[in-house]
Amino acid sequence: MNRRLTPAVRPAQAARAVLALSAALILSACAGGGGKPAPLAGTYWNVIEVGAQTFKSAKGQREAHLRLDAQNKRATGYSGVNSFSGAFETSGAHLTFGPLAATRRAGKPAAMTFESAYFKALGATRTYRISGDTLELIDAEGNARARLEALPAL
Repeated sequence: MNRRLTPAVRPAQAARAVLALSAALILSACAGGGGKPAPLAGTYWNVIEVGAQTFKSAKGQREAHLRLDAQNKRATGYSGVNSFSGAFETSGAHLTFGPLAATRRAGKPAAMTFESAYFKALGATRTYRISGDTLELIDAEGNARARLEALPAL
């Protein structure tokens, strides 16, 4: 009797290998590995940094973000403290925001400082650049005022 027994570990090892390969493929897709850049309008843009300030939402809080509705030419978002909306105009790489209306909640000093910088960055925006899943809002002098990241649709 010379039967060959397959060890019980092999199916588990195969499952781990498939899982690892799947994770690697997902991560490479999320890293913008040569894929098509995210569109400016219709994308949920999560705020990563404004000037030298990074934004970290408090536990259970939503993140600062920006959404642009091309059909209605409306910008909406959240600053980390307040929700906002207003008009925007875009033509080619040019992008400007009209007056923005915001709720009037107060927050912790650090969050209020971040919000102020974010609103100033939106007001100073004259152009934008998208590279993969990253959006940079650029002022008239060519300085990146804010960096945002596209989040996948839920």
